[in-house]
Formats: sequence, structure tokens, C-alpha cells
Amino acid sequence: MAAEPEAQEPKKKLPIVKILVMVVGAIVLIGVGAGAAILFNKLTKPADENPLAIVIERKGAPAEADAHGDAAAQAEAPKDAHGAAPAAGGHGDGGHGAPAPSGPTGKPVPSKEQFVTSYFEFPGNFTTNLRGSRRFAQMSVALATQYDKKVIENVQKHEVAIRAEVLALLAEQTEADVIGVDNRKKLQVLIRDAINKLLNERVSFGGVEDVYITALVLQ
Repeated sequence: MAAEPEAQEPKKKLPIVKILVMVVGAIVLIGVGAGAAILFNKLTKPADENPLAIVIERKGAPAEADAHGDAAAQAEAPKDAHGAAPAAGGHGDGGHGAPAPSGPTGKPVPSKEQFVTSYFEFPGNFTTNLRGSRRFAQMSVALATQYDKKVIENVQKHEVAIRAEVLALLAEQTEADVIGVDNRKKLQVLIRDAINKLLNERVSFGGVEDVYITALVLQ
């Protein structure tokens, strides 16, 4: 009769094992539920209080513009073949944006006070023999001034004296002195100075600024 209780002892241990398994399972379920609750609480917090949500938003959401609205646009703007961002306008070919600069600006044109130039041509020709030559020169003369009409009036008033002075000057020239562009320019300066000298003597003011030989013939 004493052997029967020993044979029934293993049967009493089975309920204890089941209880331990159930306790451990309950603890595991409680831990999982608590962890899920904590995670859900963190995820449902506002973005400014939840660091995890901030990280997710920054990685998953598109970049937003800064306070001026241009930082993100510059970061995400496509580059052209040379690595530069396309010009404003939306199509890279001018579009509807601001026009491209036309290039470097030039220097401003300096302003200068302008005066009217008056011209006067002596009627007829100046004809005289040349020095040391049997040939004579036939010359047409005109002058210019930027002074008022009084200068031209003085020239016309003293035309006879001026013609005599110019003929005397021309008669002192040789053939070589009147041939060639440079020699004619020198002769024009001599005639201008002679006319101004005569006018200064007669009316105390010359005013003739340029003299032009409009025709010169050697015969």
C-alpha cells in the first residue's frame, strides 16, 4: 500500500509547470503591451515634442523653403550641362522671367557744349604768280568761325584789304610750297593768321578759326 502515493507524485507536479508557463506568458504579454503603449504615446506626440517624429518627417517629407523661400529651391534646383542652375523663366531659354543682361555697359558719352559753325567763301579766285616761277596759281578760299555773325560781317567789310593780304602771301610761295596735302595745310594756317592779324588791326578782334583752300590750280 505504501507504493501507491509515490506513483502519484509526478501527476501533482504537472499543474505547477502549467502555472509557471502561464505566469511567464502573462509577464511577457504585459511587457509587450507596455512597450506598445509607450511607442504609441511617443508617435502620437506633437512633432516638436517627439524627436522620433522629427527624424521621420525630415527624412520622409520633401524639403521646405526657409523664411525667404529660396534655400530649398536652390538645393533642389536642377543643374544644366555645365553644372549651373538654369536662368529664371522655367524653361531655361528666357521663359517669362527677368531678361538676361545685355552685356557690360559702355562709358557714358561726355556732354560738350556745341556751337554753330558759320562759313564764308570769298567770291571769285585769288590769282597771282608764284615766287621764282613763270607759273601762276589760281586759288579759292573759304573760312569758318564759331563766333557770332559779327566776324563774317567784319570779313566782308574789309574784304578788299584781306584779298590784298592773301595775294601778297601767295606770291611769296614757290611751286613746291603749294604742292601736296601737308603744304596746303600749312598755307591754310598762314592765310588764317594773316586774316586775323588784319582784323585785329582794324576792329580789334579776329575770330577766324579755320581757313580752307577749296580749289588750287597751277597754270
